[in-house]
Amino acid sequence: MKRIINILVVVAYLFACMTSCDDFLQKDPTSVPSQSVFWKKKSDFQSALAGVYSVLYKSPFSERLARLEGMTDNTIQSDLSIILGDLTPNTKDFVTDIYTNCYVGIVRLHTVLHQLDIYEGTDISSSEEQFMRAQCYALRAYFYTWLYQNYREVPLVTDLLTVEDMYQPKASREEIRKQIVEDYDYAIANLPDKLYTDADMVGRFTASAAKGLKARFLLFDAYDNNGNADKSKMSEIVQLLKSINKYSVADLMPRTRDNFLNAKQSKSTEIMFSVKYMRPNLTHNMDQYYGGWYIEMPTQDFVDSFECTDGLKWSESPLAVKPDVSILYDRNVDADTKWQEREKYFMNRDERLVDAVVNEGTTNYVRDGWEDKLCIVHHGTTVTGYCVKKLIQPMDTPADYGTISDQDVVILRYAHILLMLAEAENEANGPTSTALDALNAVRTRSHQPAIASGISQSELRERIRNEWRVETCFEGLRYYQLKRWKLMESRVNGAEDPAFKGYIKVYKPAFEYFPIPQEEIDKAGGILVQDPNYQ
Repeated sequence: MKRIINILVVVAYLFACMTSCDDFLQKDPTSVPSQSVFWKKKSDFQSALAGVYSVLYKSPFSERLARLEGMTDNTIQSDLSIILGDLTPNTKDFVTDIYTNCYVGIVRLHTVLHQLDIYEGTDISSSEEQFMRAQCYALRAYFYTWLYQNYREVPLVTDLLTVEDMYQPKASREEIRKQIVEDYDYAIANLPDKLYTDADMVGRFTASAAKGLKARFLLFDAYDNNGNADKSKMSEIVQLLKSINKYSVADLMPRTRDNFLNAKQSKSTEIMFSVKYMRPNLTHNMDQYYGGWYIEMPTQDFVDSFECTDGLKWSESPLAVKPDVSILYDRNVDADTKWQEREKYFMNRDERLVDAVVNEGTTNYVRDGWEDKLCIVHHGTTVTGYCVKKLIQPMDTPADYGTISDQDVVILRYAHILLMLAEAENEANGPTSTALDALNAVRTRSHQPAIASGISQSELRERIRNEWRVETCFEGLRYYQLKRWKLMESRVNGAEDPAFKGYIKVYKPAFEYFPIPQEEIDKAGGILVQDPNYQ
């Protein structure tokens, strides 16, 4: 794996050198560096492919992925202006990052594909070429999935562009969807059907990962504008998920959090795809962002979504220990007293709560194998009384500028496959044993009671959706879950945490898709037209 990481470092620099203009679809002209010094041997192509993967280090694909939670009912992020209604063609952040960086990746992979087409060397075998092409197709599908989920229509580019045609008009959603499916299908047919833990697949797409990501894309597109499921689409998703046979329930890690601990990630049998890091060259600031700086603050509504250990809602369970909220929201009460009162929320709860959320500034890491003692996660106070624990690593003192973090960013886990199977099966055929078994495999891993048969389809739908929320929190999925279920307006618009009065989230139907960044509209000279909701 060190070899892969070292290649990524070199190639990130190489592609940066190759970039000589900011034009929208022509980020990396192939004329620099000269073909006389590159594209001459197999290792050049391997390095170039690593350079495509290096785009995943850009926002929002990796360390900033959890910031998408601030767009939902899960967390508050005070510097995220989009969720307060500031969404215009001139808005930066996600609006520009997703658009720009997806096309950077697309241009890079097209460069690799083009050079493979014209390569005359004999040191790349047919199977190696097939592997490279399949990786490129999987990456293109992945980047276009991001574009499809966030923008109504975007340019569809499937080959290298020239100076003459670098600006392209938008394609229809149907055309983009078709291309994504075709690209994933090509990748599935041509990628090795191996485990992600295999030495030659670390940091690369496998056939199983491509199937899982294709299923995630199809699930996003399987509901109508009213949030009603298309049964035929759901049935297709069920069959796709059932074809993933390299993984099983036995591959789930003992705890959900194990997949996010640096010490355990390399041996995780549950992770199916991730963005790989390794110190000293490839590091990030996640411990500082989410721990020391607590930029994402879980809401009380999110904390309340975790069941008690009897499997009942916290609001309904006799095991619930109710705090005195008048103490929690009184500014005259000292922080220690509030901490003790807030600790009641963690009593007799689904273990994933204590593994995912910090009560104000301190927690212990005894469940991670550390000594049973309180450790300071951050100084100061959060606006909600909580901060994120799931993504940060155990440490005695708060992460700061000197903290070196290199835990991988998880993109796909087998638990996601099981929850997708439960959701699609329930929508297609109701609360069958297939749906219940998949859901219960995820629940019982965390020692929550299995859901018994006899439950209605609508009741199981509610349980599945809540399981998505608690199992995959802070993984960047909640925003797209609410979007596919058409629940953004009811769950997010007007949301206000009781501890942070006045911070009211705004979501309008017009916000379903981001605007095309205005700078791209301006550069295109009339070829690229703005989304009608932002004209």
